[in-house]
Amino acid sequence: MNKTKKFLNDAIFYSSSNIISNILNFITGIAVRRLLQPVLMGFFSEIMLIFEYVRYVQLGFIEALDKELPYFYGRKDVEKIEMIKNTGFSVCLANTTIACLIIFIVSFIVRFEDKLLVNGIRIVLIMIILRLISSLYITLSRSHNNFSIISKYTILSAFADLIFKVILTMKFGLYGLLWASVLTVALGLVYFYYASKVRFKLIILKLPYAEISRLFKIGFPLFILGFVAMTLQNIDRIMILRLLDREQLGYYTIALMVSAYIIQLPNLIYAVIFPRFYQAYGESEDIVAVKGIFMKPIFIFAYLFPILTGITILCLPILVEYILPSYKRGVHPAHLLLFGSSFIALLNMPGYLLTALNKQIYMVIIAVFAIIFAVVLNYGLVCKLHLGLSGIAVSMSITYFLYATVLLTYAFRHYTKNLFDLLKFFTQIYFPFIWISICLAALGAFSYKFSGIILKDLIPVLYKSLAFIVLCIPLILYCNRKTKLLALFKNAYAKNVVTGGSRL
Repeated sequence: MNKTKKFLNDAIFYSSSNIISNILNFITGIAVRRLLQPVLMGFFSEIMLIFEYVRYVQLGFIEALDKELPYFYGRKDVEKIEMIKNTGFSVCLANTTIACLIIFIVSFIVRFEDKLLVNGIRIVLIMIILRLISSLYITLSRSHNNFSIISKYTILSAFADLIFKVILTMKFGLYGLLWASVLTVALGLVYFYYASKVRFKLIILKLPYAEISRLFKIGFPLFILGFVAMTLQNIDRIMILRLLDREQLGYYTIALMVSAYIIQLPNLIYAVIFPRFYQAYGESEDIVAVKGIFMKPIFIFAYLFPILTGITILCLPILVEYILPSYKRGVHPAHLLLFGSSFIALLNMPGYLLTALNKQIYMVIIAVFAIIFAVVLNYGLVCKLHLGLSGIAVSMSITYFLYATVLLTYAFRHYTKNLFDLLKFFTQIYFPFIWISICLAALGAFSYKFSGIILKDLIPVLYKSLAFIVLCIPLILYCNRKTKLLALFKNAYAKNVVTGGSRL
C-alpha cells in the first residue's frame, strides 16, 4: 500500500505539472497556427516528421537504458548502473553526432529544389543532438523516480516554448518557429545540467564493448519496435504527403495536435508506472506478481479516457470556429481520429509486459502488419472512395483498434489462455468506447452550426458537455468500484497534505 501511495503521489505531482505544460503547449499551438497559414504548418509538420526519424539513429540505446536502469536500481547494483549510464551516453552521442554531420554535409552536396525544406532540416539537426542529451537526462531521472526535476523541466520548457515561438514566428515566420524549437530544447538542457547534478562520463576511448553488445541486443529490438510504432503513428502524415499535399497536411495538423495533447494524459501516468513495473519485475522476475500493475491502468484508461475524448469532440468545433477559422476543414478529420486515441491509450501496458518478457520481436511483427493494413486502407479510402482527410482519419482509427486488440490479446494470454476470460476482458475495456459513441451521436456532437456570436454558440456546447458528463457517470462509478481509484487518490492526497508535499 505504501508503494501505491508513493506511486500516486508521483503520478499526481508529475501529471499536474504536465497538465500545466500541456495547457501552455496548446496555447502555443493555437498561437502558431494563428500566425502561419495551413501550407506553412504543413511544411513544419513535414520537417518535424524528418526530425522524428533522424533522432532514431541512436539505435535503441536509450530504450535499453529505459529498461535496464530501473531493473538494476531494483537490484541495487550501483556499479552496473554507472557503467550502463556512461556507456549509453557515449554510444548515443557518437552515433547521433556522426549521422547529423553526414546529413548536414550531404545537404550541401546534393541539389534540392525545395530550399525551405533543406534549410529547415539543417536547423533541426542541431535540435536532434540537444534533444538526445535531454532524453538521456530524462531517462536517468525517471529510472531513479526523480520526477520533481522532470516536472520542473517540463513546465520551464513549455513557458520558454510559448515565448520563443510567438516572438520568433511573428518576426521570422517558419524559420523563427524552427529556431524557437531549438532554443527551447537548449534551455531545457541547461536546466537539466545544473538541476540534476548528474554528469555523464564520455568513454569513447575506453568503451566496454561487451556491455555495448549486451545493451545493443536489448535495445535494438526496442529500437526497431519504436521505429515501427512511430511509423504507425506517422503513417497518416506520410500518406497525406504522398496522396494529397502539404496544405491538406496543414489542415490535418488540427487532428494531430488535439489527438497528441489528449493522449498525453495516459502517457504521463504511464511514465510514472513503467519504471516501477520494471523494478517490480526485477525484484521478483514473476509476471504473476506484477499482474495488478498490468491490469489496473488498462482498466482505468479504458473507462476514463473515452470521457475525455468525448468532451474534446464536443468542444473542438467552436474552438476552431472562433480561434482558427482557416483550419475549419480539419475539424471532421479530428473527430474521427480522436476515436482512435481511445485505443492508443491502451497500448502501453501490454508493451511494457512484452518488453519485460523480451517479446519485442512479436510486437514488431504485429506493428508491421498494422502499417501495411493502414497503407492499404488509406489508399483505398482516399484514392478509390475519394474521402480525402476523413478517409485518412477513419483508416487510422480502424488501424489503432485492430493493433490494440491484437497486442492486448497477445499480452493477456500470458496470464490466461481461456477464451471466455479473454472475451470478458475485451467486453469490459471496449464497452466504454461503445457507450460514449452512442452518447455523442444522441447529443448531435457531429452536426454543428454557428451563428457568429460566440456567447450564443457557447451555451449549446456547455449544455451538451454537461449532459455528456452526466451520461458518463455510470462509467466512472463502475471504474471506481473495480479499481478503488478514488480511495487511492484520497489516501495519496491526505499523505501529501500531512507531509507538505516535500517528499520529492
